[in-house]
Amino acid sequence: MKNSLLQNELKTDLEKFLSDQLSKYPRSDLLKVDLHCHDCNSDEPSEILGRILRVPETWIPTSRVVEELIKNECDLVVITNHNNTRSCYELEKKGIDNLVAAEFSCILPVYNFTLHVIAYGFSKDQEKILNKLRKNIYDFLEYACLNDIPTIWAHPLYHYITDKMMCMDFFEKMLLIFERFEMLNGQRNTWQNMLVKEWVENATPEIIDDLSKKHNINPKKYCKDPYKKSFSGGSDSHSGFFAGLAGTYLYIPDLENRKKKEKLSDLTLEAIKKGNMFPFGSHENSEKLTITFLDYVCQVALNFKDPGLFRILLHKGTTSQKTLSLLISNAFSEIQRHKITTTFVRTFHNSLLGKSPAMLKKLIVKPAYKSVFEDITKISKKYQTEKEIISEEYYKTICSINLHLNKLLFKRFEKKISSKKWAKQFEISNLENLVEKIELPSNIRAFVEKSGKKKNNLNIGEFFDGLPFPFLTSLLILSAHFTSAKVLNMTRPFLKVFSEKLNKYTFPKRMLWLTDTFGDKNGVSVTIKAMLEEIKKYDYPIDVLVCSSKLESEDHLIVVKPLYEFTIPNYPDQNICIPNFLEVHKLFQDREYDRILCSTEGIMGAIALYLKHAYVVPASFYIHTDWVMFSQKVLNFDQHNRNRLRRFMRSFYGAFDRLFVLNNDQRKWLISREMNFPKEKVCLTAHWVSEIFHPVKITKKEIFGLDNDTLVMLYVGRVSKEKGVLELPNIYRKVKMTHPNVALVVVGRGPVFDELKELLPEVIYRDWVNREKLPAIYSAADVFVFPSKFDTFANVVLESLSCGTPVIAYSSKGPKDIIEHGKCGYLVKTEEQMCERLVAYLGKPEEQTYFRNAAVERAKNYDKNNIMSRFLDDLELK
Repeated sequence: MKNSLLQNELKTDLEKFLSDQLSKYPRSDLLKVDLHCHDCNSDEPSEILGRILRVPETWIPTSRVVEELIKNECDLVVITNHNNTRSCYELEKKGIDNLVAAEFSCILPVYNFTLHVIAYGFSKDQEKILNKLRKNIYDFLEYACLNDIPTIWAHPLYHYITDKMMCMDFFEKMLLIFERFEMLNGQRNTWQNMLVKEWVENATPEIIDDLSKKHNINPKKYCKDPYKKSFSGGSDSHSGFFAGLAGTYLYIPDLENRKKKEKLSDLTLEAIKKGNMFPFGSHENSEKLTITFLDYVCQVALNFKDPGLFRILLHKGTTSQKTLSLLISNAFSEIQRHKITTTFVRTFHNSLLGKSPAMLKKLIVKPAYKSVFEDITKISKKYQTEKEIISEEYYKTICSINLHLNKLLFKRFEKKISSKKWAKQFEISNLENLVEKIELPSNIRAFVEKSGKKKNNLNIGEFFDGLPFPFLTSLLILSAHFTSAKVLNMTRPFLKVFSEKLNKYTFPKRMLWLTDTFGDKNGVSVTIKAMLEEIKKYDYPIDVLVCSSKLESEDHLIVVKPLYEFTIPNYPDQNICIPNFLEVHKLFQDREYDRILCSTEGIMGAIALYLKHAYVVPASFYIHTDWVMFSQKVLNFDQHNRNRLRRFMRSFYGAFDRLFVLNNDQRKWLISREMNFPKEKVCLTAHWVSEIFHPVKITKKEIFGLDNDTLVMLYVGRVSKEKGVLELPNIYRKVKMTHPNVALVVVGRGPVFDELKELLPEVIYRDWVNREKLPAIYSAADVFVFPSKFDTFANVVLESLSCGTPVIAYSSKGPKDIIEHGKCGYLVKTEEQMCERLVAYLGKPEEQTYFRNAAVERAKNYDKNNIMSRFLDDLELK
């Protein structure tokens, strides 16, 4: 897929800027240097997870970085490890000319904020002082200025605190105290890099003077020339693989003669001090960073050592960070236990370095894994290709490996669950027992007891036997994608605000709406299809995404094909489709979505949360179903397991930034002490029905084949237990005792259709009909009977009212909000009351005209324009 509008603009502007800079100087007077890269001596991770798990930022030896820099035609080696210069002096001992440098983590007082500042050309004694002074950025920069030590603010718009947004005052102060800014960082996206350029270029001398007065800061204490701002570039490579692909051109007049007498390191330092430099590099994409992180994950998997439980529990960090660290630690330990996975990881890591798998490995590899190892061989053969091309080729091969492993995983998974041993465990009728079995015990002894003892819990280890290699390897690839997206987008909320203040490179507002169901005969599908028509009509910035093997993409509807699909027992008409996560991941990035809405708690619910955290975007959830009541009415959960489900739903919904609900009862429940969601987080919305639903003049004879004096009760919808349809036999027979000429018409299908037909053979049954035929069916009936206590809205109720047919329903959830009691229908609490109301209503033909007119008027309140307008407001898409 081509880059979208913003990415095209960024790429074009970056290429023009770099080209303009390069045209200003004779190529013979330029040194090409990567002023920002790391090796194995960068052993202090910036991220909290790395510190908790006690893993360095890289294991790459200095020699490997030097080799890569030379290969990418850099003129000088510069290693900028965190807070130390060990690699620089090791190179010096080997007689390799290099510029002494380090990336210092400096603290900004008051804000308690960490900045990364690269300093160049200092002595060992000065390094000690700089490390002491880095606790205060002002002292650090003042000392550097006094001692003529040039500094560069690395990745100025990237920071490691995601829960706090820095104010513009902070950036105004930094503009005063820094002379040099890293404008092109190879580990950050072009959006971030170009915003740095735009921001710094706008700093005129007049602005600098005004800011100096505003903040009472004398910039000359920190800068040799506070009015001259310059840009640098650096790969910020931690893997060595892309070292030298981004960096800095340094202008040294008469370079050819001077380098005969002077060291390149001295000339480089001189150019940095004078600010005679400009960046080089390219449009940064996620593919390059994904490869970097995948290689890093491989290194961690090969070198990981258990940090210890007490270290994880007692280390600084939030509960979620420690929980994640514990999960990561266990994942890497599991990888190291599995020989095939470890072999793959080592072979893959070596292939990135151009080392082809040994012939013996190719011969002994299992047939199922042949294609995977063939792809790895392709990677090693492409090593000598131009790096800007190789990243794309590598990425394609990685996606091919992932696709093959996923298919293999699902094939084995299907075989596993279809076996007699496991099939019964996953039956829906046995779901309550399954919920109990997957509960983790709080008693530590339960985890260490001998295997001979009887266990009540599901044996997860036994179930996953045979699945580890495709599962763990796919997980590694997905985690690399997630991490690269997270790193690139960590400061996304701030960058959106920053770009709006600059009025440049503002990110478009565009939402991806995820759903597991579309085109089915359920209320969720009907609602989303109706919304899609409005989205198309007005070209709203919303796309709906569904995974299906039957549907095709169209305007504003994206259909991804499933890797695997299956049906749920007792619900054969509802397919569960599992897409390729990487396909959705890439699609979200390429189409530049900046928010998410999800309508289903299944696979797409998991993907929504993945995208939310990977791309750091707001995510909303549209609640269509009351699963707690479903578990009671359909799954027969006891109170204990319903509470378990409720806690799970509270956790799941709590992961979203906003919830949409369809009735007041559900909103009250969500903001009650039981669920404890803030009021402002829960938005009330509604559905509307198509314009085709209006009163139709038609006779009962034409529609049902009944005499026109027959009283017709109608039910339309899914014939399932949760819809209360098994109450219809009693209701019908009690009403018939008073009104012998009454008939019942049931339109729809479902799991208990045969059971209902056996209990009530004498009524009229119609299969699912085209929606265009429903208005006539509604209009020909005298009353619509809705015995469901389950529906959060009930589209069929609104459809019936729109056609002028009053509704009698239980006073719960959706119907309770729609029906005006005693005007366009009745709300009842018991089956007995429902029978009484039906008998009374059918016995008073004089009231029916009033009720029919009131029904049509009530339906008009559900105006799609008003509903859609409020919906877009709540989503902040206007």
